[in-house]
Amino acid sequence: MSLFLAEQSLPFTVALIVMLVLAVLEGASLLIGTSGLSEMIDSAFDFDIDADADIHGHGGLLGWLHFGRVPVLMLLILFLTSFGIAGLLIQMLAASIVSHFLPAWLASIGAFFAAVPAVRTGGFVLEKILPKDESSAVSLDALIGRAGIVVTGTARVGKAAQARVRDEHGRSHYVMVEPDNEDSVFERGTEILLIKRLGAKYQAIRNPHAGLMQP
Repeated sequence: MSLFLAEQSLPFTVALIVMLVLAVLEGASLLIGTSGLSEMIDSAFDFDIDADADIHGHGGLLGWLHFGRVPVLMLLILFLTSFGIAGLLIQMLAASIVSHFLPAWLASIGAFFAAVPAVRTGGFVLEKILPKDESSAVSLDALIGRAGIVVTGTARVGKAAQARVRDEHGRSHYVMVEPDNEDSVFERGTEILLIKRLGAKYQAIRNPHAGLMQP
């Protein structure tokens, strides 16, 4: 138990705790029939990834780690698990050889370089075994014309807020929106309609058919 509670092992213990929390949250979302956490994380990374086409390919580091082909949440859980276990093993090895733990920063370097190829390998396996449903994949532009609701923040011109939008397959996407004119303000709970994509965010208007949310 001293290994887990030692100050030098703190980064690895925390990583494993966070991994367990994420796994429980994702499991709970699946039990209640939603994929909110995974969808939210994937949507957040879509903004960054979409800005660099090379990352989606095989040349970039994120592409090498299978980002865009495996859910980001799964890759994050893989990294936290690999980092935590590798770090604890390094500290166990150090204690058996030199009779004391390594400084946390030094062990973290070794754990990081052990975790990265583990994520690469795990991502490769997951990509092969996870079911693919290309018919349900949608582009960011395909969300234009879809209805949604503001879930976080208050949207004004020049200040975007987060909204949840459902695509034609009923899957939720979390996007950043702002009004199309300075007279409009979208507070949390406002039903909106996406009318234009501006890079990583969308312009929207109030849903003229509020209450008739699309599936």
